[in-house]
Amino acid sequence: MGSRLWPLLGFCIKAGLAGGSVYFVYDQGLLGSSHEGQAALRRAQEKIPAAFNHYSEILAKLLGIQLEVPAVPHVKFNFRDSWNSGINSLMSSLSTAPSTIQAYGYEGWNYLKGQK
Repeated sequence: MGSRLWPLLGFCIKAGLAGGSVYFVYDQGLLGSSHEGQAALRRAQEKIPAAFNHYSEILAKLLGIQLEVPAVPHVKFNFRDSWNSGINSLMSSLSTAPSTIQAYGYEGWNYLKGQK
């Protein structure tokens, strides 16, 4: 009886962790628009070093280990614009794909004609 409960318990733990992580990502705004994603990145850049300092102080008191956080680099990069430029280049290449394939087909056909 007990051996049958372990796989069920393991599945429940894994499902709970997966569901909790999806909820956390949704709650932080990472599944929303690009503006919400940038706001979540800013919040993380503010809160993670403070939390790391807090827990490093606790470790220093308990274990005598001193940890330092490196300075957070200032990233001046607009994710939204780079995402849109990537999508635009992909869509433009997909829209020109039929004519490009046709041109390469003619070149290949003419090459094969010249070989005979």
